[in-house]
Amino acid sequence: MNLYVYYDDAYMTNWIPDEISLEITDFLRSKGFQGLNADELAEMMKKSVDEDTCSRSLVVFSRDVVPETICHYPYPNTLIRDYLDRGGTIVWLGDIPLYLRGLCPSSSNRLKQQLKDANQSEGEKLKQQERTRDKKDRFAECYKMRAAFNILEILPLLTKHPGSKVSITRAGRELGLRSSWYSDRPILIRGSNLRKRKPVALATSKPRYIMPFEQTILDEKKERRFSLSVIDLLSKILGLIPALIAMGTALYLYWAGSATALIGSFLGVSALLLLTYLTYWFFWSRATYAGAWFRNFDGRYPDSGFYRFWDFYLHRTTRNMLEELFNVILTITRKISVDAS
Repeated sequence: MNLYVYYDDAYMTNWIPDEISLEITDFLRSKGFQGLNADELAEMMKKSVDEDTCSRSLVVFSRDVVPETICHYPYPNTLIRDYLDRGGTIVWLGDIPLYLRGLCPSSSNRLKQQLKDANQSEGEKLKQQERTRDKKDRFAECYKMRAAFNILEILPLLTKHPGSKVSITRAGRELGLRSSWYSDRPILIRGSNLRKRKPVALATSKPRYIMPFEQTILDEKKERRFSLSVIDLLSKILGLIPALIAMGTALYLYWAGSATALIGSFLGVSALLLLTYLTYWFFWSRATYAGAWFRNFDGRYPDSGFYRFWDFYLHRTTRNMLEELFNVILTITRKISVDAS
């Protein structure tokens, strides 16, 4: 299997500083990974898609801003989704996947010239165009939640501090995840594992505050917060409703009919209400907040797809962290090889 690590200093990075990005890249190169810049990454993905060999490769993104060479717009019909749909595998670290799309140097230069020609201040112009700029004059387009929602079909959440430390799930432990971290940008997973093509939680978290779900997609600037403790309380109250209805039905039947009718009706109504509530809870109410997760896009290779780890600002790395990441990647490649055999 071909193992790659994406690194291109000409493109912006966000929660993975340049020095950390280079450290991850150098470590993986020492383990036999091939480094790819943005153009080489696009060439590799195009060739893999054309030859239907995407399942034979895995790419680690050491920089958490997707380059425009593989993500042309925030919709599924773009190269990065084509690569995933045909069995390709991506390992993502740092900020929300596809939150920012890095602009190439020529696009950045054109944008800088536009800023000089504009009467508005640079900040106003960038905000209007949904662009951002770093200290090295590298630009990125702010896709925010749209690309993750449309391309990866996941719902990222904006959490408020204090953060929550993740708990590694069974699926995460099977991959080799051992060390936990404080989750900053989890995703929401709802319902039963019986539903197909749903993200698999590799590490779960319990954030204290989250932005309203619809606001994470439509308008991230609003500062209203929902306390999860209040939500939990409301869900528990909701769970009492079927029992109260059953009790009320039983009392009515007691005054209206015989004891035999009472018992039969009570058991029937109670069973129906309980089944309805449990079905609702099983498929919808169980919300899982995942700080690490996996999503498959090609049923031929059920262990290929998009893997997301370390959803926090990487201000430093340790040798143990990098070794653990490498071991997890080796486990993923072994699983995909078994899928292909």
